[in-house]
Formats: sequence, C-alpha cells, structure tokens
Amino acid sequence: MKKANLPNLIGFAASIFLLLLSVQRFVPIQLDLIEAIAAIASGWSVWLLAKNNSLGWWIGLIGVIAYAAVFYQVKLYGEVAIQFFYLITSLQAIYIWLRGGENSTEKPVCRISQRWLILTAVLVTVAVFGLRTVLVSLGGAAPFWDALTTILSAIAQLYLMERYLESWYLWIVADMIYVPLYASRGLYLTSILYAIFWLMAIYGLQNFQRIYSEQKLKQQQSL
Repeated sequence: MKKANLPNLIGFAASIFLLLLSVQRFVPIQLDLIEAIAAIASGWSVWLLAKNNSLGWWIGLIGVIAYAAVFYQVKLYGEVAIQFFYLITSLQAIYIWLRGGENSTEKPVCRISQRWLILTAVLVTVAVFGLRTVLVSLGGAAPFWDALTTILSAIAQLYLMERYLESWYLWIVADMIYVPLYASRGLYLTSILYAIFWLMAIYGLQNFQRIYSEQKLKQQQSL
C-alpha cells in the first residue's frame, strides 16, 4: 500500500465507523467494543504524535469518533464536547504540521512564550469553573474533574497543533487525572490506556526537547 493512500484509507474507515454509530439503535453496538476500537486508535495516534509523526493525527480521527459515543453513554458530557473539538483541530493540525512552516514547509517544534503561559493559567482557571457550572446543570458525572480535564486537554491540543513543546506538560497533568476519573465510571480499559498515555506524554516531552535542541543547534551552525 502506498503511503499517499493511507490517509484516505483511514478517513474512509472513520466514515464507516461513524455510519455504524448513527444506526446503533437499529444494530446495537457493545460499549466495550466501541471503547476497544477507540483505545487502539487513540493509543496508536498518541504514540505517533509523541514520535513527531503527523500520521498520528489521521489515525486519531477514528478514536475521536469512537470516544464521543463512549463518553455520551457514561454521561461525561464535557468529554463528549471535546471529542468534536479534537475532530476539528486534528484536521487543522494536519495542515499546520505539514505546511505551517516558512514557505509552506513542515512546521518545526517550537516553544511558547512566558507571557502566553501566564495567560494560559488564567484562562484555565476561569474556563474550568465556568464549564463546571454548565456540567452541574446538565447532571454530568464528576463535574469539576470533568471540566478540569476537558479544559487542560483542549489547551494541550491547541499547543500540540502548533507543535509547541509545552503541550506535553499539559498532557502529563491531564492524563494523571484521567486515570482515576475513567476508572470511577467503569471505563477500566480507557483508564489503563490513559496510564499508558501518561508514559507516552513523558516520552513525547523528552523527544520534543531533543528535537528542539537539535533544531537550535542547526540554526546556530547555519549562521
């Protein structure tokens, strides 16, 4: 199979899976099966992204669709909402990673400014308590922790879209909370998966740090 055809194949698979979910009431699909598909696709996706491979965004689309269905059934509505956010931003990230650099070249790994880090902290605080209020009114489970992980993940996703090294710090924190949160809702497979994600995030941070240092060294040598 040619590499150029792989994104098309993944997109086709995601479309078929979305179709299956839409007819679920006529042909019931086991929650465990959907969770398993979501876990496999998401795990593969995160591993590729930690390795700085843009193919991870394509594979992640399948996991996003599957997890939207899983979280809706267990009433983690904040997590449902963020799956749609992931869907849109993943498509954007594919373009940014491949064409977001100078002269439409591949975007390099970069760092975010201290000013934006402070602004991020403020936004997280305000957004978490705002979302918690909404989730309480919807009768969602674990509204504070659901809100906190949702906001942290959203910002981490935006950072990773831009290939910011700091995105992995946020993923590390979010994944640490996700593990007990999902276990409390009976999603044990997903809880184990996020423990693995936590390890992958640590690897991703170390890998991005290495790549960033190599980029800076090449820039200095070219001067």
